[in-house]
Amino acid sequence: MRFDQLVDMTGGTLLNTELGSRSFSGVSVDSRTIERGQLFVAISGERFDGHDFVEKAISSGAAGILSESNRVDSSVLSDDTPVVAVPNSHEAMLQLARKYADSVSAKRIGITGSNGKTSTKEFTHCLLSAVESDVYCSPGNFNNLVGIPLSLFAMPQATRVAVLELGISIPGEMSRLAEVVRPHLIAVLNVGPTHLEYLSSVEAVVNEKLDLVRQASPDVPVIVNTDDRLLVQEISKIRSEYVSYGLHNKATFMPKSIAEDRHGIPLVTIDNDQFRVPVFGKYQVYNLLAAYAITQTLGYSFEDVDTMSLKLSTSPMRGEIVTVRGVTFIVDCYNANPDSVRSGLESFAVHSGGKRRIIVLGDMLELGSDSERFHRDVGVQLAAQEFDMVVAVGPLAQDIVGSARDAGVESDKLGHYDSAKECAEAMQKLLKESDLVYLKGSRGIGLEVILNRWKDAEGNN
Repeated sequence: MRFDQLVDMTGGTLLNTELGSRSFSGVSVDSRTIERGQLFVAISGERFDGHDFVEKAISSGAAGILSESNRVDSSVLSDDTPVVAVPNSHEAMLQLARKYADSVSAKRIGITGSNGKTSTKEFTHCLLSAVESDVYCSPGNFNNLVGIPLSLFAMPQATRVAVLELGISIPGEMSRLAEVVRPHLIAVLNVGPTHLEYLSSVEAVVNEKLDLVRQASPDVPVIVNTDDRLLVQEISKIRSEYVSYGLHNKATFMPKSIAEDRHGIPLVTIDNDQFRVPVFGKYQVYNLLAAYAITQTLGYSFEDVDTMSLKLSTSPMRGEIVTVRGVTFIVDCYNANPDSVRSGLESFAVHSGGKRRIIVLGDMLELGSDSERFHRDVGVQLAAQEFDMVVAVGPLAQDIVGSARDAGVESDKLGHYDSAKECAEAMQKLLKESDLVYLKGSRGIGLEVILNRWKDAEGNN
């Protein structure tokens, strides 16, 4: 895009008008990773202000700058760098992302829910790629009011279907995401106690997520998990008709059978199509059902596809199974909330393997005033489960240990560390060959350091 076109799209002012014919390719908000030729958007965030890094972005090869009018620092600007000034650079970026999305003729799929968004996005991308060309999915968990615009900017012009993950943590966020994405199909996976620090209740969470449906036109298909009673109850107030999937309650798409191969990998048959799901967690069946429902609702068929050969996978730290130095780690620590921890522990209880079975649980963050109760509930669940050791990590996770002890778990099976780093060091002496270790905690606790430290030790041996 040319910089004079950027001015037209954002209503901004080009400070060096003679450079209007210059162009940029791509958009970045991070001076550390910006690529030569990209536009640098200086955003004022909670922790960092992009305006402080304009000079770094220019030296790294930025083609130009989108800045807020009252933050332009002429002392760091080159006469050879186009600068577009706007009242609010974040709002301008959202506006630009919406207009770019309009320029691409792709069908946009919006996936939201309290749990499973990223894995469902990856599964959907895999299934759609088997039946359609030029399928795009948003990278990583770029799912909020900064990540979604960047996801849209990275979408190639030739894209036919775009799979986008939409996440929220504060009131009003979904409404704004809906304005930018305007999906042609919506999937709402589930609702649970997440981000309660800002959204106060599960009812508030479902109300916020369903803004995506409220703002969609009536002809946009909506897919929901029929096993989530609150979700079904609330979606029925908005839509009289919707597509559903589930394991227990009657739904449009249900598995015909769920079995295991000789390696213990789940084999799921839906209609007449069978899939291997080589990632941890029974909840992955829900993610597969959602992806299947999306693909079918778009009108695609797997009639000529060997579905057993499809390589379903998820993003790092979302149910990965990794074996290092004889120890098998189930790495499920990208995020954690009461529902995902409960489901994860249930899956671990039936997961085979391991001479010793060790559970490492980190803090569940952003749970508001009920945080202690939610952590103590986990301890009660542990008391009904078989394991050799539970290690809690973080200040909040102390309540897990205390509750488990109160519920009858022997003290010598329980441990606690203040940080993941301390736990990682202790694990060097604790772990033994053939152990099975489940890592589950919120991203802010960083339990992956336990696996990384174990890997580093392998390289030093």
